[in-house]
Amino acid sequence: MKVFISSVRRGLETERDYLPDLIRALGHQPLRFEDFGAQDLTSRGACLGGVQEADVYLLLLGPTYGGEMDDSGLSATEEEFNTATGRGLPIYVFKKRNITPDPAQEGFLSRVGNYQEGRFWTEFADNAELGVAVTKALQGHRAPTPPFAQQSLSHPVQVPWRSEQPALPQPRDHIAVLEVHVLPIEQTTLRPVAALGHLSTRLASDARQQGFFGQGDALDINADTNNAWAVRSDPNYRNGWNEVTTDPYAGVYTRRDGALSAFQALPRDMLGSLVNEADLVQRLTVLLRHLTPYLPDSVNVSVAAAIDPADSVVEGDPHGVGNRNSGHMGFGRGNALRADPADQIATTTLAPHLHEVARDLAARLIHTLRNQR
Repeated sequence: MKVFISSVRRGLETERDYLPDLIRALGHQPLRFEDFGAQDLTSRGACLGGVQEADVYLLLLGPTYGGEMDDSGLSATEEEFNTATGRGLPIYVFKKRNITPDPAQEGFLSRVGNYQEGRFWTEFADNAELGVAVTKALQGHRAPTPPFAQQSLSHPVQVPWRSEQPALPQPRDHIAVLEVHVLPIEQTTLRPVAALGHLSTRLASDARQQGFFGQGDALDINADTNNAWAVRSDPNYRNGWNEVTTDPYAGVYTRRDGALSAFQALPRDMLGSLVNEADLVQRLTVLLRHLTPYLPDSVNVSVAAAIDPADSVVEGDPHGVGNRNSGHMGFGRGNALRADPADQIATTTLAPHLHEVARDLAARLIHTLRNQR
């Protein structure tokens, strides 16, 4: 995050020299006129350009207003403040305590602190107090969430459906598995084949830390020449009649091109699984969240989902699993429900909007289920 420091230097020399190191220590990039260096711009243009580039604006108010521009009659600081206000930037104001402002600064203080349109400020006596206040402001700052906007696909996108990956461990028959895929749109740099083995270990370790796998779960951690994966399964797992069970089958895998996938068996009894849109939204959101640390190096991504196999899946309240004495019981491995890639979104948009993406996928899966019955 780029943080612009705005003030005159006279009367605030130590504060202006202190803040850049603090801002860098907080993981952000400070912007101030002392650091702009030689540019093919006037000093005024460079400073206002810095405000245009910034993500957050810090205003320090001391005793001095500063020299006024011939054309605007405003100081550089007030012009910067106007630019930040016009851009709608987050503005944090810090006023030095026990100062005697000059008349022009008195007017600027009145404008900044105007009750109807002005802003609250934090007062400080020294660098220690200023550092605490700036740290609190920046740590509490939350960048605005980018808008959730979908665009049409410009070309078909290949989905590495789980059942079509022969190297992956597969579940026992008749277990409905929910899967989701995040797919790069633009061409990306392929991961080296030699790196896939290490990546599979990282997938397993991260999934344990995130609670997707238990710390003691036995996993298949492996890779071939195109995929890396970590999968939990138990071929000997069995459940009793009408017991609510979730088969341990679950996993994450990624392709060399950056495509990401996660899957998990749906709860079931001996009659199969019940699904509804609300439950699928929640499950898909969780699966997508496990993939966000590995988002591909692609400006845009598309998302797809499936329930495969779905021959014993029925629409209904999932809480009814284990509490019913009749229902549809299917056999065979066909009849997958798929929400194919239909649009694209900015990669940076995915993490803040997992719920919206999951809701779209869930609605499409339920629509397909209804049309197949």
